[in-house]
Amino acid sequence: MILYLLILGLKNYRHVGHLDIVLLLVQYGPILASLVWLLRSQRDEANAPSLPRVNTRAVAACFALVVLPLSWYSVRGLLNSDESGYSFLARIYRSGRIMADPLVGATEKVQDTPAELFYSNHVLRIYGWFPKFPAGWPLVLSVAYRISARWLPNAVFGTLQLLVIAGIGFRWFSREVGGLAVVLAALSPFYLVNSIGMMSHALCSLLCAAACLALSYALSTGKLSYYAAMFACLAATLQVRPYTGFVVTCILTGAALWLSRSNPQILIRVLAIGAVFGALAVTGVLFYNRTYSGHWMVSPYAEAVGSNLPPELSFSPSVILHGMKRHGPFMALETLLGAFPFLHLLAGYAVVKEKQHRREVWILAALYVGLVVAYLAHPLGYAVFFGERFHFDAFFALALLAARGVQLFLEELRSAQTIVRLAFAVLCFLQICQIASAIHGVSRLEEPYRKIRAAVSTPNVSGVVFLQDSPGFVAKHFNLNDADWHHAPRIFLVDAEPDKRVEWACRYGFSEWYVATYDPQSHQARINEGHGSCSSLLQHP
Repeated sequence: MILYLLILGLKNYRHVGHLDIVLLLVQYGPILASLVWLLRSQRDEANAPSLPRVNTRAVAACFALVVLPLSWYSVRGLLNSDESGYSFLARIYRSGRIMADPLVGATEKVQDTPAELFYSNHVLRIYGWFPKFPAGWPLVLSVAYRISARWLPNAVFGTLQLLVIAGIGFRWFSREVGGLAVVLAALSPFYLVNSIGMMSHALCSLLCAAACLALSYALSTGKLSYYAAMFACLAATLQVRPYTGFVVTCILTGAALWLSRSNPQILIRVLAIGAVFGALAVTGVLFYNRTYSGHWMVSPYAEAVGSNLPPELSFSPSVILHGMKRHGPFMALETLLGAFPFLHLLAGYAVVKEKQHRREVWILAALYVGLVVAYLAHPLGYAVFFGERFHFDAFFALALLAARGVQLFLEELRSAQTIVRLAFAVLCFLQICQIASAIHGVSRLEEPYRKIRAAVSTPNVSGVVFLQDSPGFVAKHFNLNDADWHHAPRIFLVDAEPDKRVEWACRYGFSEWYVATYDPQSHQARINEGHGSCSSLLQHP
């Protein structure tokens, strides 16, 4: 354990690279071997050890005490470029628009967008400017913007999901399994970093978990209202993360129909309810396509690259294999380290050993494995930070499977209760250290964006501001413009070509400008002033 903490410290505080694989080897080598030996060393043949009793509300409250201030701190910087797009679309909705006015210099084709105007995940056309994302999450985020609390929703959704996890565990296994699953999730850095900031995963995963909980009630009571609740949640996921929503909808709908097959009346009614919510969900997606791309069947994801099909997905075996070869090992490494120790191993144990709750285990396994397999078709866009974020929306299922796996393992091993508690305490201590490491990593990665945001927000910086790439800072990932940029005190452009600063500043009616960059040596943002003459330049409308 001391070796593990030492390596963790070197990795995070001395910035010694390439230590993730060493951490994993230590975790699955000496630590796992020591825990198994400890559990086997003392047995209670008469009584199988029970899982520890967990007060899930207390765990959720403690999680909230950590995640709320961390999310407040996080939104001042940037962890993922998608956050900038979600944030800008939310600001557009807050202003009462569906898209912002096009910037001066917008082109007919998105492929011809000047580098100074190009922000990742944004679409700039002569008829408007907007990010490519679905409206579901930005609409929720826009409400948070109205109350000046853009940091709040994800922290709340992450906390609420812990209670939903407890509910699923209680209904499908036992109160102890539900409580343990909450602890396994709450002490996973992967769960923490996806419950802060402004990404859409916390909302989508909460909806997926709520749909699963509704299904658990529906299967046990047969009430159609619970099936309706499940389909409502699934329809909402399609407005937040369409591909994820499609995969989860197929799995849970298939489970609901298959398990209702012996009762034709219920089966027909479930089909009818699903058809109604499915029609509403598809209508929402089509309307979103038509509004932003001008075509019912062309997604803004495709419009962003001037195509008829989204470039994020590929079903070509060669492309998928190339992506797995290039990104797969790193993704697997980060996913294993970002979760509670041995989470995947314990979940697999539950799938193999479960006899009493086979139906429930297979539904949960199908959710997680289905999402992992589905996102193999996203080979050029892995997004890994303490785990693959595309898999997070079914992470609740993995935590529940692992908790059930712990219960089955202890029943078979029959270790003494004291030893079980000691082993659990050791793993929880390691995870608290991992959480501290994750918080440090979040702060370090976000620092350049946080410092630049603070520097350009001062009253003495106005007019055109060029954002310049620097170590740790990518300008096109950070759109700070207001939705109504015409009347904003600052207009932010990407500093793509320094020789063209005069031209671009003059296009917006300014002969002076500012350049914002980040200095990694001093850990400070730098603001430099510039000026030129517009009299010799042709003015563009």
